[in-house]
Amino acid sequence: MTNRNRRSFVTTVAATGTLGLAGCLSSLRDWRGGDGEPTAADSPASGDGEPGGSDLPDLPGESIDDFETLDEWVAMIDAGELEAATDDPYGGSQSARLTADAETEYAAVYTTRSDGLDLREKNLSLAVSFTGREQLHLTLELFAPNSRNVHALRRTLTGPTDRWVRVDFGTSRIDTQPDLADVREIRLAVRRRGDLSGPIECRVDDLRAVDRPETGKVLLLFDGTLESHYTTALEHLNEYGYAGVEAVIPEAVGESGRLALDELDALADAGWDMAARPRTGAQFLHEYTPEEQEGMIRRTKAFLENRGYEAGAKHFVTPRNVLGSDSLDLVREYHEQAFRFGGGPNALPLTDPHNVGFFSGDAGQETKSYVDYAAEYGQLAVLHFEYVGEDGMSERAFADLLEHVDAAGVEVVTATDLLEDA
Repeated sequence: MTNRNRRSFVTTVAATGTLGLAGCLSSLRDWRGGDGEPTAADSPASGDGEPGGSDLPDLPGESIDDFETLDEWVAMIDAGELEAATDDPYGGSQSARLTADAETEYAAVYTTRSDGLDLREKNLSLAVSFTGREQLHLTLELFAPNSRNVHALRRTLTGPTDRWVRVDFGTSRIDTQPDLADVREIRLAVRRRGDLSGPIECRVDDLRAVDRPETGKVLLLFDGTLESHYTTALEHLNEYGYAGVEAVIPEAVGESGRLALDELDALADAGWDMAARPRTGAQFLHEYTPEEQEGMIRRTKAFLENRGYEAGAKHFVTPRNVLGSDSLDLVREYHEQAFRFGGGPNALPLTDPHNVGFFSGDAGQETKSYVDYAAEYGQLAVLHFEYVGEDGMSERAFADLLEHVDAAGVEVVTATDLLEDA
């Protein structure tokens, strides 16, 4: 791709995530009808808008498995237990519950397809709810046709617990030469992340395949309202006609080493989105009371809107990455799209725009590999940056990464572009 206008691409959009957790600077999808109003499926729940109803949400694609029967699924040896969960299912009468005690490394299940499953032009998503911990790591492996030829997808979940969310899986690893026209086994593994002690309990439902777009997407997310995004990154993005997304912390604007108002305006004039990123200090957002959380979210959005950044104010960047249940409800109320750490690319089209995962833009070859996977499999890679230049990712490495993105055949988009294309 050479200097193509970033708004010229009009195919279907999507998202997914997987790299090491990005540093912190401070130590469903809203499917809409033709009139622009939310439909009954404006949350990742069942037909009545709440989890536990009798029907699955109205989402794109088709369900590969609704887990109404578990006859075709088997728990791996020494990898926990599998059972039906009829309490608060995502849809239908039951979901699948995977558990492992404190002494068991992980929980894993698999299913086989003797006639093979054709997933060549598909992306995958899954409904997930877990309890007992703030972070979880999911790996979905497609054996195509055998264990020597694996297409692996993964995602890190950072809350909320006891809530259904959808995971739009992105590609993280390719072993040998998998033939996605002949997927003979699907394996799902659930592992602890962060706190490695205690049991694992996770429910899953509605493994879904969607038609992937022909062209993958890359979004460049700049966190922390840092001055180097204007003084260093902007020039390099302008060279390719790219625009980024700036996560704006209102309290940081104008402080030493941070963006001033005129610099935010210059970024906006260059096509960047000014997204909302509340300041939570050393605490996680969910550690505040619901009233305090709402105040932070509301004030941050108002700061942007009052300065003419209405488009960017629709988007939320999660401070310190972890969301609680109340936090998620408030983010959905005030914002149309939300980003947080996911560790890899996202599947397109999105089935949950409030769970868009990003990964570090400064992970060298791993970052470039995820960009390449997004290009090859019609996925969305959200690259997360903090300092660019001195005290962070070197300017040379940043320029080299943009050159790689330019050669990858992806469309570089903003958060607003994602909503417009959805």
